Amino acid sequence: MLMVLSKIFKWKHKLSTHDQYQILYRFEQLFRHGYSLNDALDVLMWDKQYTAIVTTIKKALERGETFTETLEQVHFNPEIISFLNIAIQHGNLSKGLQHCCQMLKQRKEFMSKLSKLSRYPLFLFIFFLLILYFMKNSIFPSFSQLLGSNKNITGVFQNAEIAINMIYYGTISVLLLAIFLTICSITMKQQITIESKIQLIIRTPIYSKYKRMQITYLLVTHLSSLLTSGLTIKDSLDVIKSEQKADLIHYYATIISDHLAKGYDYSTILPQCQLLQDQLTQIMSKDRNQDQLQKELNIYAEHLILSIESYLKKWISFLQPFLLCILAVFIVFVYLALMLPMFDYMNYM
Repeated sequence: MLMVLSKIFKWKHKLSTHDQYQILYRFEQLFRHGYSLNDALDVLMWDKQYTAIVTTIKKALERGETFTETLEQVHFNPEIISFLNIAIQHGNLSKGLQHCCQMLKQRKEFMSKLSKLSRYPLFLFIFFLLILYFMKNSIFPSFSQLLGSNKNITGVFQNAEIAINMIYYGTISVLLLAIFLTICSITMKQQITIESKIQLIIRTPIYSKYKRMQITYLLVTHLSSLLTSGLTIKDSLDVIKSEQKADLIHYYATIISDHLAKGYDYSTILPQCQLLQDQLTQIMSKDRNQDQLQKELNIYAEHLILSIESYLKKWISFLQPFLLCILAVFIVFVYLALMLPMFDYMNYM
């Protein structure tokens, strides 16, 4: 129990996407203008909001820890840390920061839009729960006393009461189930095998397509960046394999590298990687020299980031009307459950 609570407490204290973006964006801007890491940290100290974070980073650096290890201590996203780790290994920190800022900015904008769109449905949902509670504990007991033992009316009333109880307890059960699944996902995240994680992602509607584009984008960006630094495709895969924290990227890089070492080509292994886009197989299977491959991967990475943005916008625009329609159906149902017994009572009178 204590382990569960500690993991939830740690999860709550992760840096927000906005703060991660702001810190890395300022690092990227300062490095571009020739600032050293220590000088960049001194500039970041000007913002009181990030004083504690920058102080933690400085102390960790003084103890001899690497830049990415210090970011891990202040709870940066593991995907960002892994991305920067690979970039730093081959002197591409500036470009790595640019890609990380791009990913965080996209995620930040998505969360901002999702928050704005879900605010009104969430308010209606809470209001709806209050109405249900009031009907169940105040209105329906009053109806029961009013109707007494009148058999002509109590049948309709009892059906309405059953329906209200089903909606009320059903809603509470769904909320409790969601909380339980959230706790389970936090506690079991590190215990689940990579193969099980992939199968779970594939079977999750909507999220699976987003995750395929994201994983492909990360792998393609890594390869493009490493090829730019002069490494071969084989050496690039070896570098990605060495980054253990990027579990899915590391897993696929290992499979592809081992497969190529046996003399097979990309057309036989990439289709087996279920979280990679089909277009990657076409790109990697073409007869290209290293420079041409790097340029094509770079173009494909830009295409993927635009596709991810378009996909998220599409589902965000769908989410609010969908939630409002569900709430509208429930509200109409509750209204009928309240009014039908009253109409029957008025007709009987």
